[in-house]
Amino acid sequence: MKDPAAPNHARHVDLNSRKTGAHSARTHLEAPVRGRRMRRDWTAGIRALACASLLTSVASLSLTGTAEAQARNPEPAVPAAPMHIRILRVADEVVRERRWDFLIAALDHTIPTYGPYVIDAYTAPMSTQREVEEVISGRLMNVIASDCGHPDLNEQTLPIAIPIDKGLLGYRVSLIRRDQQARINKVNDIQGLRLLSVGQAHDWGDVPVYRYNGIPLVTTSHYDLLFPMLAHRRFDLFPRGVLEITPELISFQAQYPDMAIETHLLIRYLYAQFFYVNKSYPLIAQRIKDGLEEMRKDGSFEALFQKNFARALADLHLERRVLIDLKNPSLPNWVPVERKELWLNPVTVSKPG
Repeated sequence: MKDPAAPNHARHVDLNSRKTGAHSARTHLEAPVRGRRMRRDWTAGIRALACASLLTSVASLSLTGTAEAQARNPEPAVPAAPMHIRILRVADEVVRERRWDFLIAALDHTIPTYGPYVIDAYTAPMSTQREVEEVISGRLMNVIASDCGHPDLNEQTLPIAIPIDKGLLGYRVSLIRRDQQARINKVNDIQGLRLLSVGQAHDWGDVPVYRYNGIPLVTTSHYDLLFPMLAHRRFDLFPRGVLEITPELISFQAQYPDMAIETHLLIRYLYAQFFYVNKSYPLIAQRIKDGLEEMRKDGSFEALFQKNFARALADLHLERRVLIDLKNPSLPNWVPVERKELWLNPVTVSKPG
């Protein structure tokens, strides 16, 4: 006789077996699906990694190319804040103001590369030596326009080797007392010039030029004193740059009505006006140089030069004068004498034909 519990037990076992079999069947059916999904996930991952690697390589090449291009063509970074250009700007000094015209034009030309700038002006008059000392120290000024005859300035600042005046500071016409013209008309060479005395400020850079060439000198500590000294016959000639003399005559003739521009002689030596920058500001120095070079290339330097100086040169009739050459024994090595395009010979230019 069968155990009545057996069939139930068998059915229980069978039910479990069927459940197990179904689970097993599902497992066998799902395994390939999971495998395909895993392969797809793995393939997608590999592709993602490959794309990321490719993008990284491209970015790296792009950055490397940019760095190499910048190394080949370096450009100054544009500063966030304006450059402060500190200069001496005394009211009614027409000659000095014309020099600043070139500085401001050079700064304007370089705004796209170097950014904005501000002119900070110190307005109290000072001696040439004080001005040199101030730009060297950087206390009041970081830029000046001056001649190339000051050893301290040449050695302790950053000179911009482009003559602002094309070397016309070395062409000298004299202020005299009107009654001395007939006497000066007899001078035709350096020996005759040595019979006359010349007035200068003691700290001017071309004092060594006159001394080296044996020209008698009378000096004083202040520029303004030279006009009454001339009027009182302390010396015979007050040689001035051809770009300086007419504005000075206009400024002082009311006080000294017997003062006149001498009409016979033209004294010449190698000399010029340059910009000088305090050594702590090399970026300002580079900016001024770049601006002046750009002005030369696009013609704006010549246009400004003609606007400021052409009439003054024409009125002096330099081509009619007796030319006396002096040697400059202390011309600095950095003065670009070899760049002929930077210099002007007004005698040749003034001659007709």
